[in-house]
Amino acid sequence: MEEKQKLAKYLRKEMQTQGYVNTVFHLIKVPTEDELVYWIEGFKTRKCVGHSKWSERYQRNVWVSDYEEE
Repeated sequence: MEEKQKLAKYLRKEMQTQGYVNTVFHLIKVPTEDELVYWIEGFKTRKCVGHSKWSERYQRNVWVSDYEEE
């Protein structure tokens, strides 16, 4: 969690100082650190799309990615 918080703090500082940031940021509100942490977590879990499925072999639910072919 500490790494995400540090990254969010750095990104917010860069957005506020507008150092090498696109001019589009002049038109929108700079997100808070908590909002940035939320988006960082979402980005890291973007490949976790899937569902659970009963496995007869293991006799329990297993995670199946929606990206993998069966």
